[in-house]
Amino acid sequence: MNTKRTFYLDSKNGDDTRTGLSPEEAWRSLERANEQEFQPGDALRLKRGGSWHGMLRPKGSGSAESPVTVDAYGAAGGEPAEDGAAGALPVIHGDGAYAAVLLEGLSFWQVRNIAVTNRAKERGVRQGICVCGSAEGITRGIVIENCEIFDVQGENRRNRNVYESMYWNSGIYVTMPGRSSGKNHLHDIIISGNYVHDVLTSGIRVNQQEDFINDIHHTHVVVRGNRIERTGSDGIIVANCISPLIDGNVCLDAGALGSLEDTRLIAGIWVCAVSDALIQRNEVGRTRLFENDGTAFDTDWGTAGTTVFQYNYTHGNKGGFWLDCTGINRNRECEGTVLRYNISVDDERCLIQDDYGIRSELYGNLFLHTGETGPMICCHREGQSHIFTRNIFAFRGQPALGWQSSAFRGNWYGELAGLPEDPEAKNGSPIELEGLSQRLLESEECRRQLWDRLAEAAGTRAEPPTD
Repeated sequence: MNTKRTFYLDSKNGDDTRTGLSPEEAWRSLERANEQEFQPGDALRLKRGGSWHGMLRPKGSGSAESPVTVDAYGAAGGEPAEDGAAGALPVIHGDGAYAAVLLEGLSFWQVRNIAVTNRAKERGVRQGICVCGSAEGITRGIVIENCEIFDVQGENRRNRNVYESMYWNSGIYVTMPGRSSGKNHLHDIIISGNYVHDVLTSGIRVNQQEDFINDIHHTHVVVRGNRIERTGSDGIIVANCISPLIDGNVCLDAGALGSLEDTRLIAGIWVCAVSDALIQRNEVGRTRLFENDGTAFDTDWGTAGTTVFQYNYTHGNKGGFWLDCTGINRNRECEGTVLRYNISVDDERCLIQDDYGIRSELYGNLFLHTGETGPMICCHREGQSHIFTRNIFAFRGQPALGWQSSAFRGNWYGELAGLPEDPEAKNGSPIELEGLSQRLLESEECRRQLWDRLAEAAGTRAEPPTD
């Protein structure tokens, strides 16, 4: 029977010749920690305020009953960490390595309360924290929680050779070699409560190495409660998963560090090659628009089943509210997208970008726009596949290009005079709109109350799951 051990790292007062088994006997370097073969139930603790350079690349897996854990130790209010990591978290500086923390081929590891950077002189495919599963078998039981990832000099260029472009790196990157299958995939992956900011990559990315293939095998993947600010490309991208949950994240200024020449196309939160994804209770704001896209959300290539966006709050996204790319690399099992009880405030350009002929239902949403002219209903196409039911169109002026070709049923149109063909059209609004945009920006409670009101007004309700 293995004895659970706790190993300590102290970058200032540690000594690699010691046992590492107490704060007084702490090791000093990442290299010493990387030599250790960790066993189920073991722990690695990094001292708060400490700073290390290089890559943490541990060995050995935990078990379902006894995962291996990485965490901070020491007083939270102690000496400030180098480079100002929040709460004096211990900091690992990757210094241009592939990743600052790499969990490769390991299962049942939990990483909490550390900060990482990965600075370099030139852009390149590199991560803050990377989980790379095994090519064979099921890699499972990984938790990345309450970490801070910043200053990652990754790759945000789209037109690069395969495996060298913006899609093969991220602030937190979870992947596996080759292709997933029923026997070889990721399972039980939780990415929760992290703060990813100022990275020249996407914020969080889940996929497999071989891209643009409709392999949908990863199971129980949850991306919840993370905050992502100022990326070089997208905010959150999840692929190759069965029923992934993207819940309660904040994604602001995606693409702020990108450019038209290099980045070209991004979105705030999007999915591809997934089945029955649920994206809910997220806030997405100020996503940049370069060549096209630039929307808060996107249902992209290879999706199967029904993708649901519900109870989200979006604002000021330059490309608009939602991107419809369901027909790219079309999955025969795609049943469309449902967007319900969302609050869209001053999302620019359009409500929907594109239309690939797959039915999409939008009901119980509030589309609030304070500009003199409303956004386009659908950009690039006429939107024949989109059905708007019992939504609130709170526009000051007519939508740009008119109502186009979507179907409209029982919506509220405020004070607008020119309406689409809607036999159940209603004037006014079932909710008070005066000063609402500012209240929504300032108050999460206001958003929660409004989500309930929207569901009631639509005459239907879908409860957000707790897990």
